[in-house]
Amino acid sequence: MSQANQILVTGFNGFLGRHLCTSLIKNNIQVTGIDYNEGCFSHKLFTSIPLDLTNKQDTLNTIAKIKPDYLIHLASLKNRFSSNSDYFTSYQTNTLASLNLIEACLNLNNFKRFIFLGSCDEYGDVSLPFNENQQEKPLNSYGLSKLAITKLLLSLKKSHDFPVTILRPTVIYGPEQGSEMFVPALIQSLINNKDFSMTQGEQLRDFVYIDDVISAIIDSVKASDDINGIIINIGCGVSHRLKDIALTIAKLINPEALKHLKFGALSYRQNEVMDYAANISLAQEKLNWKPEIKLEEGLKRTIEYYQSQIRKD
Repeated sequence: MSQANQILVTGFNGFLGRHLCTSLIKNNIQVTGIDYNEGCFSHKLFTSIPLDLTNKQDTLNTIAKIKPDYLIHLASLKNRFSSNSDYFTSYQTNTLASLNLIEACLNLNNFKRFIFLGSCDEYGDVSLPFNENQQEKPLNSYGLSKLAITKLLLSLKKSHDFPVTILRPTVIYGPEQGSEMFVPALIQSLINNKDFSMTQGEQLRDFVYIDDVISAIIDSVKASDDINGIIINIGCGVSHRLKDIALTIAKLINPEALKHLKFGALSYRQNEVMDYAANISLAQEKLNWKPEIKLEEGLKRTIEYYQSQIRKD
């Protein structure tokens, strides 16, 4: 990956997108970001383009004009609930936007790699640990839409030699994440001395720190053609009960915060996957990547970020 390469990132306004663009810019890489809204990310090495990726002609025209060498597709509608309307809206939006991007990249000359951020939600109800060669059985629309895109990309690799790599991260966490996610919602409640309602917390989850995920994405840009046409799990390879995560966070903030944890106040989601663990040996083999940030260290950094935001306010 040289400075002359044009890297295009979709969903740059999101949690993962902001961190990725920041990291690329720190490495003096020119980046173009696409999102539904223009956003407020500003830097001389960064160009933002507001674009509705579900608009086929606008997407084809935009990609043809940019002519990226690498496209890192992060944009998606994250909806894990199962109501009929939510299910179909999530599936349609994610698949249509991806179809338009893929078609646009198929039209490019000398295109180097399409890097797709899938999800371990694609696995669903399968035996543990999640392995890249398993038959997936997704239980929600988000996982199903991601899997549909994954299957299309792998098919295009075989039929058209389309250069694609699919990264399947586990549960990402870290500074600047939205409060719709468990870790930031919990931290913000506890540092504000508010009760936090949650399930009994018996779900097992593999948490991976944002910096480690960014490192894996950049490694996949730098990697040889050996990673084209494969799925690679990105995680820590160790799962923790949500209850234990909550207790650790409370103790790191203030032991008094433990009283605000309301275990059992919420029911488990319909069709929720209770056990969640990923085999990350392929990432070590193909990308020479492994997670560097231990869970407690990552949680400390995340807590410090949200505490700093309160001090600013």
